[in-house]
Amino acid sequence: MAKTFREELVTLGKTLKGIVLVIVVFALFWGGTILFWRIRNTDPGVGEAVGWLLLAPLVVLVLLWAVARWRSNRRAAANDKADTPAESPERPDAEQTSLNLLAAALRLPAGETPEEALQGLMTPQAPKLHGTLRDAQGLPLFAAPLPLLTAASLDAVTSELNRLAGMTLPVEESARRSLALLLPVFDELLMELAAVLPEQEGPTDERVIAGLRHRSSPMRPTPVLVSVTLPAASPSLVPLCEKMMRGRIEDLGLAVGLNWRFQFEDTRTGTAFWRRLARPDREEQWQLWLAADSLIDPARMQTLQKRGALMTSRTPEGVIPGEGVAGVLLGTGQTGTARMSCRGPYEVTCQGAESAQTRARKLAEALRPEQAADHPRPGLLISNADYRAGSFEEAALLALSLNPELDASRQLLALGRTGALEGATPAVMLALVWQALREGHESVAVLFVDEERGRQVAVFSAARAQQNQTKPSLTAAAEPE
Repeated sequence: MAKTFREELVTLGKTLKGIVLVIVVFALFWGGTILFWRIRNTDPGVGEAVGWLLLAPLVVLVLLWAVARWRSNRRAAANDKADTPAESPERPDAEQTSLNLLAAALRLPAGETPEEALQGLMTPQAPKLHGTLRDAQGLPLFAAPLPLLTAASLDAVTSELNRLAGMTLPVEESARRSLALLLPVFDELLMELAAVLPEQEGPTDERVIAGLRHRSSPMRPTPVLVSVTLPAASPSLVPLCEKMMRGRIEDLGLAVGLNWRFQFEDTRTGTAFWRRLARPDREEQWQLWLAADSLIDPARMQTLQKRGALMTSRTPEGVIPGEGVAGVLLGTGQTGTARMSCRGPYEVTCQGAESAQTRARKLAEALRPEQAADHPRPGLLISNADYRAGSFEEAALLALSLNPELDASRQLLALGRTGALEGATPAVMLALVWQALREGHESVAVLFVDEERGRQVAVFSAARAQQNQTKPSLTAAAEPE
């Protein structure tokens, strides 16, 4: 009803503007013409008076209307051209990607494994108040912390950082919590990597066979890329985090025969992750993508509250601070048969004044379902929708446009409603997609909304060799049939 009243006000304003324009044009013509006649001492006839006092103003008004209509049509055509998905810079290079995703692990408030989290997100819980965090007025805040992050686990991470640095370091709460989440998931994926690594023969000494001397050369180390996304913090934490992770690699005996390369990012947007997903680096045979983030930090929550974006009793459509971590193991070579295909991700730019229906239409057009008739309709849509106005509505409209039979109450997973994850969101989405495809879904759609940079949309489909694979074991996806 508020929207209708607003539209009526806009229509009334346009009408009044048109009436004022008519009055001004006629007043100028009449005043100028009568003044001209008096100065020239002219006595006009009936035809001349009608022509200058009636027809001339009408002609000018018609010309002004035609020019305004032409400019309006031109702007509309320019907007339509800009909104065309083919104009998106990411589309030509992100048509179809084949991913050899072997394992995934995560920790979320909705569950501590991909299977638990997927089931938990299908039955979301109501927002809960944090036990100790308070706003500026001393009132409790809504938050979604992970129960497994105890004071002992956080102190252990701080002690390890101080030991490696040789001094006491000031560590932000969000960085400390993110590291405490990241390391167990990293350990889990290292175990999965150790399970799928082929046996390697080490170097041998010189041997004499049939009078001839033979010398075996060592094998070239297999390259492994570890890409880590953490919240923006002090740069001094990056080398310390790498030392902690390399220590775990050595403890598991994975340092021999593997050439480890680390890549750290502190971006809080998903742009880098989606770009890597669209064009994965094929140089490393094995890749581990990890991302952790935590908004359970008084400083970050205070920033959200100053922006008016934090959920409180006064702003129920705000953001719920959450935390989480996710990681995936990829084999970019001929390793295993567990593959998935991805259409996208496509970047779609939407204006803030656009309605949820308009944004959903743009997102659906970006996926071009008319050119993918042979692909199954998505049985799930995973988004970072939350309680903000229009967020869930946009995701629901997109889901129904891709699959009218989809049940939005269970098959539309809104990560933001169980706690905002910021930089960890894209990795969490990919881990949930991996689990959903293993459980029998033939196709899963993803919608990632970044308020500043736009939206990313993609559809993942299971390969034929993976569709019938529903065992809960993480390493099962890597075993050839």
